[in-house]
Amino acid sequence: MSSYQAEIHPVILVGAGPGDPRLITLAGAEALQQAEVVLHDRLVSPMLLQLAKDAELVNIGKTPGGSATPQGQINRMLIDFARRGRRVVRLKGGDPLVFGRGGEEASALTTSGIPIQLVPGVSSATAAAAAFGIAVTDRRVASAVTVVTGSEGDGDAPPVDWEAVARVGGTIVVMMGWRNFDEIAHRLIDAGLPADTPSAAIEQAWTTSQRATFAPLSELKGCAAEMQPPVTVVIGAVTSLATPEASWSTMGRRVLVTRAATQADSLVERLGALNAEVVRLPTIEIKPAGREPIDNTIQRLADGHYDIVCLTSVNGVIQLWDALRRNGLDARALARTRVAAIGSETARALAERGLSPDIVASPFTSAALADAMTREDLTGKQVLLARAAQSNPLLTERLKDAGAEVDDVALYDIVTPPADPEALAELKRGVDVVTLTSPSTARGLLELAGGLVDLDSLHTVCIGPVTAEAARQLGFRVVASAETHTIEGLAQEVGRYIASLGPPGDPELESA
Repeated sequence: MSSYQAEIHPVILVGAGPGDPRLITLAGAEALQQAEVVLHDRLVSPMLLQLAKDAELVNIGKTPGGSATPQGQINRMLIDFARRGRRVVRLKGGDPLVFGRGGEEASALTTSGIPIQLVPGVSSATAAAAAFGIAVTDRRVASAVTVVTGSEGDGDAPPVDWEAVARVGGTIVVMMGWRNFDEIAHRLIDAGLPADTPSAAIEQAWTTSQRATFAPLSELKGCAAEMQPPVTVVIGAVTSLATPEASWSTMGRRVLVTRAATQADSLVERLGALNAEVVRLPTIEIKPAGREPIDNTIQRLADGHYDIVCLTSVNGVIQLWDALRRNGLDARALARTRVAAIGSETARALAERGLSPDIVASPFTSAALADAMTREDLTGKQVLLARAAQSNPLLTERLKDAGAEVDDVALYDIVTPPADPEALAELKRGVDVVTLTSPSTARGLLELAGGLVDLDSLHTVCIGPVTAEAARQLGFRVVASAETHTIEGLAQEVGRYIASLGPPGDPELESA
């Protein structure tokens, strides 16, 4: 019989936070990345579970009014996995030590000789209020906060002394009590709390579905009867001092991203940081052009034929470098050639490849690049425009008028990809903002969805004035254009525009 005994690793009890996966602690994220088994609650964000790339995922969450894994069974599963030498994470919503039975699980593990680590999380007791600008303590009206469970008497838990809760004063936060909140409100009022005490019910805080209702205590359940758990209730004068406009941001807003699938991540990431719900519908696709004319151009470039190379987009940089590598060359092929670029994104793409452009147009338009280049004498200069097949002829015409000899070489084509039926269905269901990053994305969206939606109904935010003008000519309703013509600038403009609308679901504010 083998005497081998698996090494027992500490079981880590991790608080997942209130909903938004970015609100987990660094320690919690690190634990998930190292986990071999994760036992998780029902409401934990799928994005957090993606951190546990190589782990076995075990859903032991409770469905409201439905089946649940008994706590004793959960304890035994934790102990069993640990004794088998697995690295175990118990991932619980909010803070595992605030109405999360984390203490019970910790006791069961230590009694069985299993080491534990506790990683607290952001509790919904305070985070739900913060999602709508409510400070649960405010020296103007509340110097204390009482957090109480509404599921009193659950198992061996003692009943709540609602009279004592009412007498404490300050703010009362009720968690897990929405289903029987009418009774809770009556008991608090019977205990002396005024029926008109300002209150708020907050549903699915820190998710894209979050919403809140503000009403007097006695009317709150009736005003928010359609809400379904999880609902956190905040009772007290602090709710009348709420500043929800500070927290609206883009939470709960739906934003359509039309960039090419291979390039959308940077914009999606920035919109995600604003808590937007992103719908991806690529309306363009980048296709390399035929190799022979490009390879001939690359050879002339390497031979020093061109005085200036113009690159008008990140795509142009990518395709040019692909062609250089295909011909056994690198940035040194441009050693005798000056480089001009449109915009900081194109300049950054060049810098990442070890090349600093000599001319960077600002604003980021073909007209601005033409202005910058024609400040010098271009008579007889050999200029290469390396760009898309569908590019604006303005730059070519301006340079030729200035005396330059121009080779306008198409490195790539922009085509409209097949439509994603699910994305089209999401667009038809409704989005708050459409982002357009080029005239091509506008044309592609018109081709894919022009017959499904009223273009004038789409609130369109564009990366710059050229895109905005093209969108207007196609029939789109342009509501804003980025001040800085970059992906970062576009995301910022989306945030500013949506913040001006007020909270989702408030038609009075949205029509203002």
